[in-house]
Amino acid sequence: MIQQQASRRRHDGRDGFTIVELLIVIAVIIVLLSILIVAVRAASRTAQGANTQALFGAINQGLVRFQEDHGYLPPVLDKDRNLYEPDWDAVIANGNYPFEAQEYYSVTTLADYLVGYGPSGDDGFDGPGIRSPGSDGVWGASTNNQAAGFLIDREPTESGKVYAAYIELKDENLLASTDGTNTPSGVPNVYLPGQGGYNPDDPKVILDYWGSPIRYYRQLYRPGALAYPYKPYNPAVRPPSLADVFILRPQEFKNGAAINGLPDNNDWSVPGGDISTSMALKTASFALFSPGPDRRSNGTMRIDQDGFNRDNLVESAR
Repeated sequence: MIQQQASRRRHDGRDGFTIVELLIVIAVIIVLLSILIVAVRAASRTAQGANTQALFGAINQGLVRFQEDHGYLPPVLDKDRNLYEPDWDAVIANGNYPFEAQEYYSVTTLADYLVGYGPSGDDGFDGPGIRSPGSDGVWGASTNNQAAGFLIDREPTESGKVYAAYIELKDENLLASTDGTNTPSGVPNVYLPGQGGYNPDDPKVILDYWGSPIRYYRQLYRPGALAYPYKPYNPAVRPPSLADVFILRPQEFKNGAAINGLPDNNDWSVPGGDISTSMALKTASFALFSPGPDRRSNGTMRIDQDGFNRDNLVESAR
């Protein structure tokens, strides 16, 4: 009799899971895994942000040391590592300065001047470190090619003082090459060693911890024979500043931090735009920029309706 009762208990299902109970357990596990994934992603994003801020700090210190050694900040280079040289006199005369200023930055300068990754034909010294870039800041490029009317084909001297790299990139995934092309969103295409498209002879860029090239902004200057990179441009109108670059402006302001600047909209001549910028940018000599975890930004305004600029990281320094 006892054996028959035990047998009936085994066959009536009361000692095992029903299908409904099993589905509930699976659902709970899925919910817990989803929560865990979200938490891990949030922690990873926080860590990437902290690491990028720390990298900004190292670059900031490297730029300061570079200026102490050479008497000027590194110039703004284009994606081909040539001097970026707009005709500022014409730009200001025709009223396009506010728009030109938005694009006055470099993604190749930092790797070129602070890491010195190139061979002697690029920066006068093989391996990490550089030789002094000279009085024009570009290893004689402006002097050697001034008569031709363009600034290319550096001819760095192989004599003179050698300077060690100004920053140390402990993560090899922070230095990539760029071929001068852009993604559909306008961000430079970058390639890490081992990836298709990587070319060791292409210009290098320093990446943030989300894989985007870090932008280097600095006070405007007129390169060439009449004014070298360490001499800020000072037109008859008010001197331009990094406060004029919309994308560098903070999303929020502390009390008393906002000052008037250029309108923050596509048509700067129309009243009513957002004209708030910061005193820190007004007095900054250079700034660093990352588009943040979404890797997107809108360079025409401080706050955009799609929220691309909400997670931007910006650091400026005098």
